[in-house]
Amino acid sequence: MSTQSESPELPYQDTKRWMWPLPSLLAFLPIISIMLYDAYGYEAWLWASPIFFYGLVPVIETLFGEDSSNPPREAIPMLRDDTYYRWSSFSALPVVYASWAFGIWYLGTHAVSVNGYMAILVANGLMGAGALNAAHEIGHRRDKTSINVARFLACLSGMGHFRIEHNLGHHVQVATPEDSATAMMGESFYAFVLHELPGGYVRAWGIEKKRLARAGNGAFTLRNEVLLNTFITIGMYGVFGVVFGWIIVPYLLGGALLSNLMLSSANYVEHYGLMREKREDGTYERVQPHHSWNANHIVSNVMMFHLQRHSDHHAHAERPYQCLRHFDTSPQLPAGYFTMFVAAWIPPLWFWIMNPRVSAQMEGDMEKAYMKPSKREKIMAKYHNPVPTVAAE
Repeated sequence: MSTQSESPELPYQDTKRWMWPLPSLLAFLPIISIMLYDAYGYEAWLWASPIFFYGLVPVIETLFGEDSSNPPREAIPMLRDDTYYRWSSFSALPVVYASWAFGIWYLGTHAVSVNGYMAILVANGLMGAGALNAAHEIGHRRDKTSINVARFLACLSGMGHFRIEHNLGHHVQVATPEDSATAMMGESFYAFVLHELPGGYVRAWGIEKKRLARAGNGAFTLRNEVLLNTFITIGMYGVFGVVFGWIIVPYLLGGALLSNLMLSSANYVEHYGLMREKREDGTYERVQPHHSWNANHIVSNVMMFHLQRHSDHHAHAERPYQCLRHFDTSPQLPAGYFTMFVAAWIPPLWFWIMNPRVSAQMEGDMEKAYMKPSKREKIMAKYHNPVPTVAAE
C-alpha cells in the first residue's frame, strides 16, 4: 500500500487573469503622454498612443505568440460568476472619462501647435475606441448597471446607439446582405464605412421605433435609448464647449470620428466575405463558428477583452469575455486586430492577404462567399475553383 497520498487536481486557473485590467490602464496613456510633453517639451511624446498601438503592439504580440487553449466546460460557471472580471471591464469607465476630460482641460488652457493638437486628438480617438470595445463587452449584459456603464462608455464618442444596433441588429443579421456591418469580399474599408456608419444609426433608430410602437409610444421620447443617448453626447460636448470654447470642438468631434472609424475597422475585419446560407423559406442558417474571423494572439486579445474570439461571441452573445473559446473550425486571421486594421486601411494589401483566405475558407466555391456585386465577375474568374467532391461508391 502506497504511503503517498494522491495530490488533488488544482481548480482551473485563468493564465490571463491578472492581465484583464490592462485595457483600462492603457486609457491612461494620453494623460501620461501629455504630462511627459509638458515636462520635457518634446511633441513626439504626444504621439505615444498611435506609436504604441500600431508600432509596438504588432511586434510585441509576435513575440508573445498565440494561445488557442480553452477553459474546460466545468470551469465556465466559476469564471462567469467571478466578479473580478466584471469590475475589470467596468474600471474602464472612470479612466476613459478622466483621460478625455484631461485632454479637454489641457487644450482649453494651454497653447499647443497644430501638430501637438492633432496628436492629442488622435490619442483621444484611440482611447475612445478602447471605450467602445469595453462598451461592446459590457453591453451584452442585461442588468441595469451594465447597461448604464455601456451607455456612458459609448456616449463618449457619440455611439450611444451602439448597444441597440449591435445586439439587436448586427447579431441577428450578421454575415447576410441585410447586415450593414458585414463587409463584402472585394469591398474596400473606405467603401464599407460609407454604408456601415450611417447604416448602424438608421438600423438602431428603426429597432427602437418598432419597440416603442408596440407599447403605443412614438419614437420621439426619452424612452428611446438612441435619442436619449444622442442627447447625452450633445449635452456633454455642449457643456465642455461652453466652458473651454471653440478650441476643443475639433478634439471632441475629430476624436469621436476616429473612435467610430476604429470600431468600423473591427467590423470590417470580423466578417469580411463570410455569408450564412439562405434556406428555401427565406431565413438564414444559424450563426456558426465559420461565420467570423478569429485571432488567438495573446496580447491583442487581452487588450480587447477577447474580442478576437469572435466566433464564440456570436454563437453565445451573453457569454462573458473570460469564458470565450477558440474553435478549430473558425477561419483564422494571420495576425491580431491591430495589425489587420493597418492592412485594412491599405486596400491592395488587404485584398492580397485576405481574398485567398476567403477562397480557401469556401474551398474554392465562391458562390458561398459574400461578394461585392461590381467585383463578382473578377472574383469568380480569379478564385472560383470548387474542390471536387468524391462520390461514394
